[in-house]
Amino acid sequence: MTAASEQQLSHADRHDLDKLARWKAGLDAAAESGGSLFPACAIFLVTGEDRASHDIFRRYRSAFEELGGGFHHLVIFGQHGVSTTQRAFLAEVGLDQGSVPLLVIAPMAADSNTGYCIELQKGDPDGELDESQSWGAALKSIRAEASGQSSLSLHDVDGVRCAGLLRGSLADIVGRVFTELSEKT
Repeated sequence: MTAASEQQLSHADRHDLDKLARWKAGLDAAAESGGSLFPACAIFLVTGEDRASHDIFRRYRSAFEELGGGFHHLVIFGQHGVSTTQRAFLAEVGLDQGSVPLLVIAPMAADSNTGYCIELQKGDPDGELDESQSWGAALKSIRAEASGQSSLSLHDVDGVRCAGLLRGSLADIVGRVFTELSEKT
């Protein structure tokens, strides 16, 4: 990235592009080491105003840390403003900015091209977070899979929409978005 293009990027763009590079590196390292034992990747797509979604992200972060998930298993884009990274990722999975805030859960299996979408609450939280909502049921399933109690199953969770990750696996999509945005900066 040149100094001139670095200056043209907004704070949100710089922040999310850096995060995208770290995410890609983590996914690449997991693939090189024979895959990941952790069952899923959770991708939060939010705006800076979606405080409820930020709180849910923090719940996922605590749970993933306890379960041994790495940085590349949990990412959030848009928390400092809508970025080109966020828009490019949304386009790759066939969604648009109107879908935000959103949680996309992708199984870590290398051959998986399935994603599960969960709409999140816009704006500020309405009181305490309710883990009986779709995001909580999905986290419970991830916990069960990570601890070997059952396999990741989100098909029957209310409010979870199965959406194929278009044009390949999560690693393929992240690689394409990274390459595309790196070439533009």
